[in-house]
Amino acid sequence: MADLLALSWDRNRLTGIEFSPTAADPKVAGGFSVNWPEQPVSAKWLRETLRRHNINAKQVVVALAREDAVLRLLELPSVPDDELPTLVRFQAAARTAQSLDQLLLDYLPLPLRAGVSQKEVWLATALLSTVTPLRTLLEEAGLDLTHLTLSSLALTELIARGEAKQAIETSGASLIVLRDQARMELAVVSQRQLIAAHAVKWSSINDIPPVTKMLAEVSRLLVQVQAWLPEGTLHRAWVIGDDADVGELPAALAKRWNCPAERFDPFLQSGISGGSAKLEGPSSHYAIAAGLAFTQSGAITPKLDLLNPRQPPPKRDPRKPYYAAAAAAALLVLATGTAVVQQSLAAYDTEINQNQLRESKLKDQLKEGEPTFVASKALEDWRARGVNQLQQIAELHQVMEGTDKLVISDYRFDPGSGDSIARIKAAGNAKTRFEAEQFAQRLADLPKFQNGIKQKPITSGKGDSEYQNRFEVEMEMGPQRLKPAPPAKPPSPPAAKP
Repeated sequence: MADLLALSWDRNRLTGIEFSPTAADPKVAGGFSVNWPEQPVSAKWLRETLRRHNINAKQVVVALAREDAVLRLLELPSVPDDELPTLVRFQAAARTAQSLDQLLLDYLPLPLRAGVSQKEVWLATALLSTVTPLRTLLEEAGLDLTHLTLSSLALTELIARGEAKQAIETSGASLIVLRDQARMELAVVSQRQLIAAHAVKWSSINDIPPVTKMLAEVSRLLVQVQAWLPEGTLHRAWVIGDDADVGELPAALAKRWNCPAERFDPFLQSGISGGSAKLEGPSSHYAIAAGLAFTQSGAITPKLDLLNPRQPPPKRDPRKPYYAAAAAAALLVLATGTAVVQQSLAAYDTEINQNQLRESKLKDQLKEGEPTFVASKALEDWRARGVNQLQQIAELHQVMEGTDKLVISDYRFDPGSGDSIARIKAAGNAKTRFEAEQFAQRLADLPKFQNGIKQKPITSGKGDSEYQNRFEVEMEMGPQRLKPAPPAKPPSPPAAKP
């Protein structure tokens, strides 16, 4: 019996691969790819689906669709790696609209860039309201969820395995395009590590745009990560999908970015062992599940697990190893303690007198500079609290990314007090709940609204049939501190006279 079941939890389809993890490549025992039923999914339906396809594994690893999670770039100070988990959680609490107890989160360090001192990481978050029903369904079906990651990470591992089989140099950047009917997922991989991820979903197969529109989505993704691309361009592109979905996309990619663009078969080119297992449907449907199986079998790319995120190392108690040594040292201390104490007290008295004199001089300097400090602080506060309302409306329209996804019907601006210089309330309608949530998240990411942002529950509105999701957000704008001017250079001494 196989040990694990890898599930690709897409919004349109459930795909699974039953496999035995090994130190090299996973051995596939079976699998399936089925569309979700029209009625709400039940544990009974899931059990019957697994039984119909002879799936016996009880432990499950799941890859969420890219659109069911949020990836946010964080720039952090250069700190030791064991301090990163705490620092990431602190930044997540400040940058997300939801509280941390409503989220699952993990992070993925990005490759270092020349000339950049900060550490850059991808922060991945998923709402508990999304994950909890999934986990409950699996438990009711008799399955144990042990690992939860994103589809982008599974595709990264899949392509990294394929390039390793072909001995392709890892320093170049590879574009991954997964085309599956009305959905397209994009990822950029460099040094066997994910540096960009994006997903596009059209309402139906009939609404899929021409290849030129798909290339525009690729360009939009590459612009965001241009700084990480070796030599500023792509070295190759891999396209996964059926012939009907892919069409002329590989040729268009090769022409647009002047790089090789090839079709990628998730089984043949990655080296996964299928044995005698017969899988229904095209191999492209199993791409994410196959990559997820690789992550559990000697992964060669960094992992991201929302269930078991990176944690700071446990603190060690240094006292235990020294108990025996302390007992022996106590005898020596008793023998020589009196002389050492007397010498130490004399040195401490001298040091105390020197510190008291230094403290007195510092207090005098602070007192002399206090009037200048108070005046400059008052001027800075006055300048920081200035608000250009027209500029706020323009920035709000920019955050909306146009009105083809959402519209603002109510806008109110009120002056604030204390740490808040203004309160802004915006309400309107969005085509989808996802667009409304993304709008609130983009507002929360703006530094000026770090004082707070509240999003009321999204409701079904009335009016235009295309904009049925009513949303309302309230924001508190904090003072925008100006960067201090560089210190003036001291005057040069006069030249000596001959």
